Amino acid sequence: LEHIDILTDTANEFSTFAKLYSEEPVLIDLDKTLKEQLLIFDNKENISLSYIGMPEAYVMVPKPQLIRVFVNLITNAIQAVEIRQRELMEESGETLKGKIVICLRNSTKDGYYDIVFDDNGPGVKDENLSKLFTPNFTTKSGGTGLGLAICRKIIEKCNGEISYCKSFVLGGASFTVTIPMKSED
Repeated sequence: LEHIDILTDTANEFSTFAKLYSEEPVLIDLDKTLKEQLLIFDNKENISLSYIGMPEAYVMVPKPQLIRVFVNLITNAIQAVEIRQRELMEESGETLKGKIVICLRNSTKDGYYDIVFDDNGPGVKDENLSKLFTPNFTTKSGGTGLGLAICRKIIEKCNGEISYCKSFVLGGASFTVTIPMKSED
């Protein structure tokens, strides 16, 4: 059954990959879209999700695809925090209050927004940094390793970028999605 689940997940990921080139960009409100996604995830007892938004942040993107990026990054952050919580509990019996902070802001890159996803999970090990956005790379026991590779493809198709660094604020992972603002026509 586990193999069937993995095959199903992989088939779904490839199906998503195929859709990347068929969905048309539409005008979306980033602030509203991010808030909607957070509602889905804000039910974890020992993980706090915080959001620092910015109204009137519009982009032209394939909406389902961008939502997929947000859901993937939030899910990864939650899973990373849960892993760190388990490790701390096993090592020392210590409990960790999980924290995830998502921030929408103007980018230092002119004409772009940044959406930053920070967590207090373990972060990415140095030896894994070069493989992070590579298809089939995963550190999870149950994953296809396609999530971040697909996220990168989606963001690149939107003329944006996705990057990783260690979170200065929370000490875990920090993923930044940089995406062009809707140009004034």
